[in-house]
Amino acid sequence: MKLRRSRRWFELFLAGALVLVAVAARAAGPLFVGGPGFVEGLPFRFDPASFPLTYWTDQGNLGNQSNTQADDLVEQAFNVWENVPTATISFSAAGELGADVSTGNEYLAVENSLNDCSTLPGPPAGGVAQNRSLIYDLNGSILEDLGIDQNSILGFASPACLASDGVNNFYYRGLALLNGRFIDGVDTVNNPEISLEEFRAVFIHEFGHMIGLDHTQINVNCLSIFGCGTDDLEGLPTMFPLLVSLEMATLAPDDIAGISALYPESNFASTTGRIQGRIFFSDSLTHAQGVNVIARRVDDPGTPGVDESRRQAVSCVSGFLYTADAGNPLVQFPGFTPSPFGSRDPALIGFYDIVGLAPGDYKVEIEAIDQSFTLGSSVGPIGTIGFQFWLPGPPEFWDAGESEGDDPAASTPITVAAGATEPDKSIIMNDTPPRLDAWEDE
Repeated sequence: MKLRRSRRWFELFLAGALVLVAVAARAAGPLFVGGPGFVEGLPFRFDPASFPLTYWTDQGNLGNQSNTQADDLVEQAFNVWENVPTATISFSAAGELGADVSTGNEYLAVENSLNDCSTLPGPPAGGVAQNRSLIYDLNGSILEDLGIDQNSILGFASPACLASDGVNNFYYRGLALLNGRFIDGVDTVNNPEISLEEFRAVFIHEFGHMIGLDHTQINVNCLSIFGCGTDDLEGLPTMFPLLVSLEMATLAPDDIAGISALYPESNFASTTGRIQGRIFFSDSLTHAQGVNVIARRVDDPGTPGVDESRRQAVSCVSGFLYTADAGNPLVQFPGFTPSPFGSRDPALIGFYDIVGLAPGDYKVEIEAIDQSFTLGSSVGPIGTIGFQFWLPGPPEFWDAGESEGDDPAASTPITVAAGATEPDKSIIMNDTPPRLDAWEDE
């Protein structure tokens, strides 16, 4: 995640830092999806049987925040996720780590012990780290010891120790580092400052990564300071790759759907609906991966002056369950080490599944993912490789007469009922290149 404030951009280390793999299959929704060696096509999550999810905090201070104040900030950030009524996830502060982690070497000892998964189901070896360890970097000195610019990194969070029991894919551990240099009360060129509210919003986002959520793109026009209104901000997800507003400290419908899909309450499926389909190239046969698909609520006449389509929106990336690299017919790069993540089932290449929709009428829109949302800021599996696909034309909507030559602005409302799935709402993109066949080459 990045933070946008006063025309400054602060880069963050992002989720995945502890997972020692080359490329991760990620999508708007789950952070990692099982590939060969795991349950293929199934997202990873923490085991709900282990809730409340316990975590341990550092012994030191955080910027100008005392240890107690830092613990309160962490608890408030976790509570935002715990308070989702359709999700079961919960958290509990279990105590302090075995030391005040204050140097790069001490931090690396924690990271290395967390990544030694051989000690599971017990805690990491060494006596300092615990299964979910939160490090308070008082003034950025840990990052500096690690050779990282302490003035550009607010912190990071990630799950660690991924495993499968043959039925489920689970995370077992997690790590976060919070850089107190940004909340030390000093604001200079060499020591930038942000508000405590902004800092808290960043770690609501980062803890979303720790518990298994990827980035998501809703109301991407908010990247422009001239193109984002009140309704857009209301619908802007906490898991958007950039922090552009403190509105993101409050979960949007997209965040609520994402966390509830990973950790559903018993009534989640029965009280919400879903829309499924596939995205095709213009030949109507070839699946298109890496396209952002958004279900937008059709305006309620009972709420005049409110654009529900901008506020009530939930997304998914086509092919979010499919691999991003080796075995992917759309992405063939020599020398790639096959990723352990993402299904190899070609039926999932263009598949999307938008869940957690409140009953009502929706229009389904497709759009390109912003070209800047790659690598650490990636949205969807393709972004992890370092680029995003362009759409050949403007954003399109699903309509009942779907074809490769239909009006991209034409839309047919889809009525979503509680407990029901609206299947086969597939979209054929306009103006894409012709499909190659066995007798052609590139």
